[in-house]
Amino acid sequence: MRISKPVTVGQKATLKPVGGEMRTAKRAERFRSLSKLPMDLWLKHAVLLAGGLFMMLPFIWMFLSSVKSTEEIFSGSLFALPKIWHWEHYGQAWKKAPFDRFFMNSLVMSAGIVVGQLMTSAMAAYVFSWVPIRGRKLLFLLVVSSTIVPFESTMIPSYLVIKELGWINSYAGLIVPSTASVFGIFLLRQFFLTIPKDLMDASRIDGCGHFRTLIQIVLPMSKTVLATLSLFAFLHAWNSYLWPLLITNTANMRTVQVGLRYMIDAEQGTDWPSLMAASTFIILPVLLFFLVSQKYFVRGVMNAGVK
Repeated sequence: MRISKPVTVGQKATLKPVGGEMRTAKRAERFRSLSKLPMDLWLKHAVLLAGGLFMMLPFIWMFLSSVKSTEEIFSGSLFALPKIWHWEHYGQAWKKAPFDRFFMNSLVMSAGIVVGQLMTSAMAAYVFSWVPIRGRKLLFLLVVSSTIVPFESTMIPSYLVIKELGWINSYAGLIVPSTASVFGIFLLRQFFLTIPKDLMDASRIDGCGHFRTLIQIVLPMSKTVLATLSLFAFLHAWNSYLWPLLITNTANMRTVQVGLRYMIDAEQGTDWPSLMAASTFIILPVLLFFLVSQKYFVRGVMNAGVK
């Protein structure tokens, strides 16, 4: 049995708030701390909030259009709530095309591209950062300068190579051409240069080769920037349209972005509610992936930009 400490004469007894009183006290303290923030900080948050809401307007319009009738989409305000919420448009959109197969193809392609870019970018960035080869800076400059070459100029040669390899309408044709990323090499190299040189020298003194140093020392320290590269690679792969359309010729290998074409009928016209519904559930995996990796994305961008 616990005995409370006796209160001496002239000493005030203090009672700690419990339960709801403690939560109320914490909430009041939080509001007091917010009221002490400077006005310029409030202004910055207000501008950021307004910018975030402005960027969300297309997604809000897309979602509202997916639960409206066709007449409501083209009449009235863009952001007016529907009179009747037509949730059945999502089922209709899913049945109009084999989206279960499209989702699987997009996930396989995106996962393969993410893994491929992480592997190739990490090895190339390590070479450009820590391997003492002659002409390293010039070679890196040439690699980075390749970003000015548009995809359209290399699309036909890439297609001919894939055709000669027999990879038309296959996962290899969808994945392999995108497994190298100049942006990924640049991003990882900028971060690798922030690793202390003494740490790299210590690994060589301990007998570690370049590959072991990369796997056991460099990559474990680069989790945030690797997550950032994964996010960019996933977004690019998931939203890719032209290359999957060119390299595939059957519905079994189509991706979700190409699958949106099934919502457009040349004779009956575009089913806009179903198209908006399909666009909504197609973008959900991207939003979920971004929400999961958001903190790593912010850290990776900040760390990669500081040498």
